[in-house]
Amino acid sequence: IPPDALVLDPATRVFKPAGRRGDIARSKVAYEVLASKFHDDTKMTVADLLYPFVFAYRWGGLPGDHRQGQDLVVARSTASLRESLLAVKVASVDSRVRDYGDVQLLYEVPRINVYLRSGAGPGAVPTSAPWSTTPWQLTVLMEEAVTRGLAAFSEAEARRGNVPWLDLVRDQKLKSRLASLLDGFERQPYVPDSLRGLVTVEQARQRWAALKRFYRKHGHFLVTNGPYRLDKWSANSVTLGVFRDLSYPIALGSFDRYAIPRRAYVTKTERRGDRLEIEAEVETVTKFARSYKIEREPYKGEPAGQTRAEGVGLVAHYAVIGEPHRLMRVGASSVMEGRRLIVDPRGELPPGEYRVALALVLDGNFVQPEVKVVPYRVAD
Repeated sequence: IPPDALVLDPATRVFKPAGRRGDIARSKVAYEVLASKFHDDTKMTVADLLYPFVFAYRWGGLPGDHRQGQDLVVARSTASLRESLLAVKVASVDSRVRDYGDVQLLYEVPRINVYLRSGAGPGAVPTSAPWSTTPWQLTVLMEEAVTRGLAAFSEAEARRGNVPWLDLVRDQKLKSRLASLLDGFERQPYVPDSLRGLVTVEQARQRWAALKRFYRKHGHFLVTNGPYRLDKWSANSVTLGVFRDLSYPIALGSFDRYAIPRRAYVTKTERRGDRLEIEAEVETVTKFARSYKIEREPYKGEPAGQTRAEGVGLVAHYAVIGEPHRLMRVGASSVMEGRRLIVDPRGELPPGEYRVALALVLDGNFVQPEVKVVPYRVAD
């Protein structure tokens, strides 16, 4: 474990530098976060990413420990994390630019390393990267309400303690008590011991003030992040308003490929050496109001500087078929040279006559692709 990693004391729930303890982690999980604004217009920081670890120990406790004040539902859901966690480290906070032609957007991307006692099996990532869509100050406010017996985090704990299940929207009595607690936290301004060194007094003051403004404007405390914000509610309906935030990493139009799936077609293949060079046509979508038109045009490649999400773009999938109808090789390629897709089906194929079945997949749309079969010969 690096000396500058942070170790969370389970008893005090305070992060401390690991120092030269000599502890050896069996695995490390690294993950990135595309940070964006919360609905109270505060910016996500490293403190928001680390506080869920604190929450897990505060309300889960030590493994096998069931002290009063814990929530057994939280304890069960965080048990694997608390049993395996050794340390965490903020490896970096990088800037990333996405180019959308006329607009360039700058994102902050924190990278977190988590060091574990256990091996990084299939379940390691979700348990070692606790995630919260609420800012740290709202989590602290909820914790204070639960500590004072005003509510409980889980339905089971609410029944056991004969208190309301925590509701940041509909419970007017609880909201009034939260507003009173918020006033006190803003006056201090309050910084939890676990976040000292990560949050300054001025930053805390800004966070508490932003939460108060949000409550006064919207009448509830449900501050999260993402493209929609709770605006209105009743016994029978909920109205979500659009939260327009250019720092939101899933930009406008990101889901269009699901609503209007597009297809691609092989128009020409040419063999050069062992490679097949493919020219293609793709469907394009022209929108006007709520209608749209799909047209085909030659594929010209991605614009310079364009950042594509995983699974988006043009990919050539191929299968090499020998005789008698024997599947010899499969693969996929997104390599472009100029305006042509490049496929190299040769591999370790022995000499002989083959057929290569080609199917183009555009933006992850695998539904009924057009398949083109071309002859392919491997010489002696």
